[in-house]
Amino acid sequence: MKKNGYQTTLSLSGTQVLKAIAILGVLLIHTLSSVQPSPFVNGSQFQLLVVTLDQLSRICVPLFVALSGYGLFWKYSQEKLSLKQFFKQRISKTLPLYVLWSAIFALLFYFVPTWDSATLQPNFIWKLILGRADYHLYFVPMIFQLYLLFPLLLNTFKKNPHLTFITAVLIQLIWWWFFSYQGLTVSSWKYFAGDGEQYIWCTNWIAYFVLGMYLPRIWQFFDSRALVFRSSVVLVILFAVLVILSSQNAIQTGLDPLYALKFTRYPLLIYSVLGVSVLSYFVAKKTTSNQQKNALLLYIGKISYPLYLGHTFFLRIIFNFLR
Repeated sequence: MKKNGYQTTLSLSGTQVLKAIAILGVLLIHTLSSVQPSPFVNGSQFQLLVVTLDQLSRICVPLFVALSGYGLFWKYSQEKLSLKQFFKQRISKTLPLYVLWSAIFALLFYFVPTWDSATLQPNFIWKLILGRADYHLYFVPMIFQLYLLFPLLLNTFKKNPHLTFITAVLIQLIWWWFFSYQGLTVSSWKYFAGDGEQYIWCTNWIAYFVLGMYLPRIWQFFDSRALVFRSSVVLVILFAVLVILSSQNAIQTGLDPLYALKFTRYPLLIYSVLGVSVLSYFVAKKTTSNQQKNALLLYIGKISYPLYLGHTFFLRIIFNFLR
């Protein structure tokens, strides 16, 4: 079905399938990082395997962010944006579960402090603001920053989509360079010094958000030039190999796996942009309305947000039991 002149669009089922893929990637990354002794360190016979799985799965958060950008743009490109209604919906859909799970983690770490991986502990209000209740909860304050920017992004994107996308990519690249995320993270700010804390900044993810808004144009380009799509698939594979080998090499030369595997690396940006574009196009083309065929992925996609918020709670329990 064509909408706004685009031949290829993403159905609700397709969106849920992509959310399922994204959350499964998150689960895999955090499961691997929970294994002790770490399979990522030098001397591990599984190092190449786990680095490969980790790096291939790093498309997960960029995919989540891109889907947010796509969904919001698709909705408000067809209807007027009411700021009051927009923020009311964002808050009601996102904050209640976030506050609930933040409180659960605060209680968990109060009673079992050895399970808390954070070295710096702000009070609970600051934990909510900074996404510090647990290491993965940076996502909520980060995505809210993008929600705050969305009205401006929507306005500029409608006027000049190409320039808006290019500007977003440049902002992300410059931000990474400015804060030296290609080496060690900035160390002078109390609550923004670690690997997880850097991710709270929306400028680390803005390119993926605007990419989501830009996806229908990329899909249109793929529709008209099949060779470009095939070439993009090849590039995804090549950059996947690059990010895997560069990460393993960094670990073998002595870099902490936490830094060697992180999201804020230039090769991973290219891999993620190409990967999201190709994967979303493939799903948009192949996903059918057959609920039974995609039942499991559709269900996982529907519960992806609460699953994201709570999965580290259950991982801690499982791995503590296994030990």
